[in-house]
Amino acid sequence: MPTNVLSFGNAKGKFARPFWSVVALVLAGVLALFLPLDAPPGALADRLLWYSSNLGAFVAAWSVQMVAMLTLSAVLACAAWLARLSHPLSAFLAGTSLLIATVAFIIPKFIAIWSIPQMVVASSTVTSHAAVAESLFQILNPSLAFSLFTAFDYLGFWMYGVAALLLVAPLLRLTLSTRIAAISLGLYGVLYHLLLFGVLSGGVATEVIGSYAEGIAMLLFIPVLGIAVYCRGQLRQVAAQATL
Repeated sequence: MPTNVLSFGNAKGKFARPFWSVVALVLAGVLALFLPLDAPPGALADRLLWYSSNLGAFVAAWSVQMVAMLTLSAVLACAAWLARLSHPLSAFLAGTSLLIATVAFIIPKFIAIWSIPQMVVASSTVTSHAAVAESLFQILNPSLAFSLFTAFDYLGFWMYGVAALLLVAPLLRLTLSTRIAAISLGLYGVLYHLLLFGVLSGGVATEVIGSYAEGIAMLLFIPVLGIAVYCRGQLRQVAAQATL
């Protein structure tokens, strides 16, 4: 096979994968709007009853969240890859932070898909496991900012914030779309660290942590789109060069 064909395929793959990851992320985000991530607030018995009736939708919701998280991590990893030539140390540290974030995010999502459905089933049986299941169910509450479940999510978003700050300078050196991505990443990183310090200092009430974190996380869609535009442009350039 000619060398130019091989180089075209390699270059195309490098930019096509993050581009299609963005497409998958957007589709997952749309699906997530119609799926429940937790039961409505209420007594334990009411919540367990809701889970028994909506277990399939709950598992589907967190499966979609898993896909969304993996594709988002893939897009941010692409940004780290773009930074490797001009800022190799920042790229390495950002990649490490993204790896930690991905692992932290996988844990609660796997618990939601694997453990919580079994807890719901066990709690409805007349066995010694019922009491254990109910206790664990409360510890792993997806809606409480201080639960073990959500702690991993907040850790993941923090690591995203670290990676975001590390990628600002490298992305500012490229195109307009990556500059917009860099500014948005920098804003996300700064705001999330301010939220972290606010929580640790007692300046942010527990009840509003989730709202603030979700609002700040929305900023990540801007760099995702910016990187998608950049990758699309690179794909066009590669295709144009291949025809010469």
